[in-house]
Amino acid sequence: MRKLFVTAAILISISGCAQKIDPQIAAQAQQPVYCQGKEQCDTYWSRAKAWIAMNSGWKIQMADETVISTYTPIGNSAVLGYQVVKTPLGNDKNESVVETSCANMFGCIPSAVEQTAKLKNYIKAQ
Repeated sequence: MRKLFVTAAILISISGCAQKIDPQIAAQAQQPVYCQGKEQCDTYWSRAKAWIAMNSGWKIQMADETVISTYTPIGNSAVLGYQVVKTPLGNDKNESVVETSCANMFGCIPSAVEQTAKLKNYIKAQ
């Protein structure tokens, strides 16, 4: 009985650490980022690079016309790393695919979903 109580107490304390994400923010993080034409795509790409440079705890390791990538999170770091890949879709249209990761098994700080939504909103800002 005591083992059951201890196990339940541990599970309750761990679940208290789980981050609750606003459904609207989660939806924004899932929205694709499309651009049409060289001017809009160049603008979106520069915004992505600027946002990552200003908001990532890791330095940008690589930035070219197709990939923007920070250094990979190491150890048990909860600090997010970013990668944005520009994928051509044809007819002068591209999609910017955002990926985030950290090296902490308990989660990232700040939340990967929230930061993805912020990055995508910044890219698409008018």
